[in-house]
Amino acid sequence: MAPGFRHTAEAMFTQISSRESRSKLGFVLSGGGARGPFQAGVYQRLLEDPRFEDGPAVLSGTSAGAMNSAMIAADLTPTEILDFWIGLADDPTIVVSPKLFESAMLTLTRILARELFTLPLRLIPDTRRFLYRARHYWPPSPGTVPAMILDFFLTSRFDLISELLEGIREPFLLETRGLRERLVKLFGSERIPARRRVAINAVEVNTGRVVRYVTGPVPAVPASEYVVVPAITVDMLVASASIPILFNAVSVGDHLLWDGGLLVNTPLAPAVSLGADRIVTVLVTEQHRGALALDTLGRAIERTADAFLENAYNVDRMLLLERNRLARQDGSPYREVTLYEAIHPAPDRTLFHAGSYLDFRGSVLRGMYRAGQRAASDWLAKGPPVDRLEKRRDLGPRATAAPAAASSDS
Repeated sequence: MAPGFRHTAEAMFTQISSRESRSKLGFVLSGGGARGPFQAGVYQRLLEDPRFEDGPAVLSGTSAGAMNSAMIAADLTPTEILDFWIGLADDPTIVVSPKLFESAMLTLTRILARELFTLPLRLIPDTRRFLYRARHYWPPSPGTVPAMILDFFLTSRFDLISELLEGIREPFLLETRGLRERLVKLFGSERIPARRRVAINAVEVNTGRVVRYVTGPVPAVPASEYVVVPAITVDMLVASASIPILFNAVSVGDHLLWDGGLLVNTPLAPAVSLGADRIVTVLVTEQHRGALALDTLGRAIERTADAFLENAYNVDRMLLLERNRLARQDGSPYREVTLYEAIHPAPDRTLFHAGSYLDFRGSVLRGMYRAGQRAASDWLAKGPPVDRLEKRRDLGPRATAAPAAASSDS
């Protein structure tokens, strides 16, 4: 390479890096349970790049991403964040609710006693229905008998399943108090000592509406969604991570809250509202290219969860890209925000599968961290790529240029 060209290229890179460093960087971290260490690995690798070495000024997260956002905002290092996740493996915080099983057994006993008492009256009609449905299971196989039994309950006696569910007097399986205590110990207080702007996202149980707790002013946004607070609290983090049915809902002020991943798994809007000029989104769902075989029940469950989480991101993504298009028009009240293409893990069936959302073994968590480092390295090597409305298609070309962040204050 000629010296003059090399010096020119170095000068151009320095100018771009300088403009990017002056812009306000935002991180948007998705939910994903035990896949949370993936985001810590991404963060570690990004800090090594001159364009991202100062870290984010704005963070917006949901569920596991909410906890990672809070830890980054409190200036914990990537290694310290990984240590938190490993701590959940070494000393799990989950407590299974005994009340759920007590009420389930009492309800089941009551149902069995009643059904045995009324069996003489129901025996002939129920046997007829059972045998009539049996025609669908011929010729028989090793799984025929349990399949026929389940078929009978689903098609003829679903009332028993409904009665059992209504009789269980605990609406969750696991309690969150242990996680709350662990987070209080980590931060030294119920309030997170955040040194950056943060948005934590959850869903109201009773209304189904999104609730966004933010630590900075948010101009021109729906007041019903944003709650400006002086500090993010541990209860807000636990609420954002409380997966319905699996964990108990959490009360924060007048709100009874569940996992924000139900509706806003990758919340871009709060990052924009808090002033981010550039946004890096980190998802924990694999990015597949081409056909994918659904060859196991586990794979089908994983793809269902991934599709649900990816769709939540794509809705927010399209809204932001359309907003950018409007921002480029004369007289627009909007400012353009650079949205980088999201960082995903590379397909790895040994690490990313249906169970890995809840697999808190230390070896798996460390594997997630390393996968995050690799994914961030690949992403940086591509530009990093910027997402554009006019170029981005599911099977179309990928944008590769990374322009300086747009200016404008609105």
